[in-house]
Amino acid sequence: MKKIIISLVLLISFSSCDQGFEELNVNPTKPVQLDPSTKLTYIQLYTGGSSYVAHLFWNVIHLMQNVQHLNNTSYDSFLYKEGNTHWLFEEQFKTTVKNIADLEAQLLLSTQPTATVDLAIARIQKVLIFSRITDAYGDIPYSEAGKGFLEGIRFPKYDEQSFIYQDMLETLEASSAILSSGGTSSYGSADLMFSGDLGKWERFSNSLMLRLAMRMVKVDNGNAKLWATKAIAGGVMTSNADIAYLQYENSSNDGGPNVNPFTKTLTSRASTQIKISKTFMDFMKSKQDPRVSVLFSTTNGDTSYALQSGQDINVDTRSQANSKPNINIFGGSGNVIYDAPFFFQTYAEVELMLAEAAERWGLAGGATSVATHYTKGVTAAMQYLSMYGASANITTSQINDYFILNPFDASQALKMINEQYWVATFGNGLESFSNWKRSGFPVLVPANVAATLTGGEIPRRLPYPASEKLNNPANVAAAIVQQGGDLLTTRMWWDKN
Repeated sequence: MKKIIISLVLLISFSSCDQGFEELNVNPTKPVQLDPSTKLTYIQLYTGGSSYVAHLFWNVIHLMQNVQHLNNTSYDSFLYKEGNTHWLFEEQFKTTVKNIADLEAQLLLSTQPTATVDLAIARIQKVLIFSRITDAYGDIPYSEAGKGFLEGIRFPKYDEQSFIYQDMLETLEASSAILSSGGTSSYGSADLMFSGDLGKWERFSNSLMLRLAMRMVKVDNGNAKLWATKAIAGGVMTSNADIAYLQYENSSNDGGPNVNPFTKTLTSRASTQIKISKTFMDFMKSKQDPRVSVLFSTTNGDTSYALQSGQDINVDTRSQANSKPNINIFGGSGNVIYDAPFFFQTYAEVELMLAEAAERWGLAGGATSVATHYTKGVTAAMQYLSMYGASANITTSQINDYFILNPFDASQALKMINEQYWVATFGNGLESFSNWKRSGFPVLVPANVAATLTGGEIPRRLPYPASEKLNNPANVAAAIVQQGGDLLTTRMWWDKN
C-alpha cells in the first residue's frame, strides 16, 4: 500500500511540475509568428527575383532573346535548349509561393481589424506570383502549392492552366471588392509596391485582371471580353503614378534580393555578351524613336550605326560588332544603377490593352477611343523611363515629333498596338513573350539554330525542371500528359491556335 501511495504522490508531483513546461520553454525574446508586414516585404522582394544568375538564364538568355529584345554572343543557342529554364520555377516555389501560402493562412486566422484588407492585398500579390509562373510553364502546382508545412502536402498536384486562370480572376475580383469598400492596411511602408495605398492596390488588381483577360483571346474570346469588361468597370491604372514596381537598394551585393536582378545581370554580362538585338534596334531606329537614346546609347549619348551594327538574330555568327544596352541605366562598363526599379506592370501596358479592348470589343470608350488609348500608352511608355534617372528623360517635344513621324493607322490597329507593347515591356521578358504569343505581334523570324533544335520554331514555353521530375515524378508525369507535352514548343492552354 505504501508503495502505491508513494507512486501516486510522485505521479501527482510530476504531473504538477509538468504544468507550465510549455510556457517555460518558450523564448520570450523571439516571436512565435512573424508579423504579416515582414512576410509581405520578403515576398515582394523575391517576386522580383532572388539572384541575378537566375534572372540571367530564364529572363535575359531565354525569354528576352525569344522576343528578340536582346541577343547574346555566348548563349544564343540557349534560346532553343531546355537547360537552365528551371530557374524561375525553382526560385519562386521555394521563396514566394510557400511564404505567400503561409501569409494567407495566418491572415485567415487573424482577429486584427486590418486582417481582411491585408488578406486582399496578399491575395493580389499571390495572383501576380502564380500568373508569372503559369505563363512561363503552363500547368503548375497551384491549389496544393506551398502547403508542405501547413497541410503536409509534399507532392502537390499540377492544376490545369484553365482552372488556375479562372481562380486567379475570381480572386482578383473578390479582392478588388474588399478594397473598394474601404478599411485600412497594417502593411504601411513594409509594402514595397504601394505603401499600403488601397486605391493603387485596387487599380493594380483590376489592371492585372485585364492582363489575364487579354491572355485568353485566342482560346476563349467570350470569357476574355467578360473579364476585360469587369476590369475596366472596376477601374484600372490611370497614370504612371500607379505603376506596380519595386525600387531596389543601391548596393553591389550579389547574394540577395536587394539589387535589381535585371540591371545586375547586364552589369555582369553586358560588356562582352549581352547585346541589343538587331530586330529590336532596327525597328526603333526606323521610326526615329527617341527611346533609342535611352536603350541603345553609351554614356556619352553615342547612337551611331558604327556602334550599333548589332548581331542579326537570323545570322549564326559571333564576329559582328554588337550594341550594348545603355550603360547609363543598365550597367556595362559605366556606372551601374543597382537600385533601378523593376517593373511588374506599367500604366503604358494598361493603356495599350485598353486600346486593344476598344478595337476588339468596343470597350473602354468604343472604336473612336482606340487611337486615344494608343497615344496615351506610347506616351506613358516613353515617360516612365525617367524613373531610371534623369538621363532617361524624354521630352514632350520629342514625343510629339514621334507621333508626327509615326501617326496611328486604324487599319493596322492590332499590329501597331502590340508592337508598341513589345517596346514598352523591354526588360520584362516574360510579359513581352506572353503578349507576343497571344497576339502574334511583332512578326518574328526564328534564328537559324531553331531549324535543328525546335524544328524551325521560336519556343512557346519553359520546360519543367529536372528537379521536379525527380522529386514529384507522378504529378509531373500526369501534368505532361494533361498539357500535351513538355517541350519548348508545347503550347499551353491559352496559347492554343
